[in-house]
Amino acid sequence: MTSSVYIRLAGPLQSWAKPAVSGNYVNTAEIPTVTALQGLIAGGLGYTRGNWPEWISEIDFIIREERRPIFVDDFQTIGSREDEKVFRHRLALMQGLNSKAINPPTHKPGVAATTIAKRTYLADSEFIVQMTLEGHTEEIDRAVSSPVFVNYLGRKAFTPSFPYYLGVGDSEGLSRIPTVPHKDRDAKKATVLQYFLGMGDDVRPTRVSVPAVDGRAQWLESVKALGFKRHSTLG
Repeated sequence: MTSSVYIRLAGPLQSWAKPAVSGNYVNTAEIPTVTALQGLIAGGLGYTRGNWPEWISEIDFIIREERRPIFVDDFQTIGSREDEKVFRHRLALMQGLNSKAINPPTHKPGVAATTIAKRTYLADSEFIVQMTLEGHTEEIDRAVSSPVFVNYLGRKAFTPSFPYYLGVGDSEGLSRIPTVPHKDRDAKKATVLQYFLGMGDDVRPTRVSVPAVDGRAQWLESVKALGFKRHSTLG
């Protein structure tokens, strides 16, 4: 049976950026994107941006949403920058204005105004990710268990909560990993949303039933009992 690598993406904040309309307005996707997960694997193996082997783009990712995220806004200020004029030109076009008539306002004569940047993040979200590509299980496992470049949740400041690395199991392991229900803690079964990213970032999720446990301590014991192999025990 084909083996898969499993990780848990959870933390106070996550950011899985959609394509930006302008340089200073970036929204996060609802779930980790294919390109972000590919970059996570590539960075874990020590490859630089855009310089990794083709097989990474062939990994099948399945994402299970454990906790519905809350979208939060973050407003930042950026000082004068070289591409200020380009940014304001694009912003004017978005607003249907005459971009030639747009001049950067100034707080002081000859000094460009501070730019406001907007980001959206996912707060208090949690995902289980299954990664599968026959013939490359050990490399994927090494990328997330002993990464060259530290793994993070979309931005370097967003570190994952424990546990992050779950291990290697068979391709049916995702259905056996329990969830911690957040509304009905007495339920023995719970439903979660599952995304098959091999069909693209815009794939519609399916609702699946999985085992449920009462809390994180019981969850840890249940996952341990699944017998996932750890990086040091592969072979």
